[in-house]
Amino acid sequence: MLNTLLKEPLFQITVTMVVYALINRLYKRFQFFMFNPLLLATVIIIYILKYTNTDYAVYSKGGDMITFLLGPATVALGVPLYKQIPAIRSNLKSILAGVITGSVTALVSTLWLAKALGVSRETLLSIAAKSTTMPIALGITKILGGNDKLIVLAVAVTGIFGGVIGAEVMKLARVKSKVAVGIGIGTASHAGGTSRAVQLGETEGSMSGAAIVLTGLTTALIAPYLVRWLV
Repeated sequence: MLNTLLKEPLFQITVTMVVYALINRLYKRFQFFMFNPLLLATVIIIYILKYTNTDYAVYSKGGDMITFLLGPATVALGVPLYKQIPAIRSNLKSILAGVITGSVTALVSTLWLAKALGVSRETLLSIAAKSTTMPIALGITKILGGNDKLIVLAVAVTGIFGGVIGAEVMKLARVKSKVAVGIGIGTASHAGGTSRAVQLGETEGSMSGAAIVLTGLTTALIAPYLVRWLV
């Protein structure tokens, strides 16, 4: 019966939201990084699909509807971002320097490490834009001639990883500035990291949202040239 229900988009959405809500509640109670809903909920959903022998293509019919909401959710970050305009103006040079440095570092380090591990040229072209949000990453990958399925995976892993350890890395690095924390997390791990930054505070969340946009624009401008040089 469960196998049959999982083929229905509405049930797929319900299962996804229920699992996420439960894990999110668990995370808020214990604040243990391994209980991060981006990580644990994903693992549980994968287990459910494997246990019921449900093909991901079938599940994604409902999942795509949730993914569609990523765009409006990102745009909605403009509300707290608007409230932070004074902070952005007073830190504009530092923000731009951080985003540009982070974007270049993410792209170059990804390609150099992957190249050192001997991955194929197609894979290199397909993971270069992993630190940008999904819609932008897909557009950049298409221009580069990469595989859209690989970039989707790379972006998802980057977001989950950043959401799980991004804030903890900032603590270990003793970064105190809320602006710097938000920009750092958003630049490195786009929407996945921003979901965690929002939990840290309004300033961190809005700055991380701003970093998503700025990182996407920066990467879109530099990727065609750096990738051609590095690959």
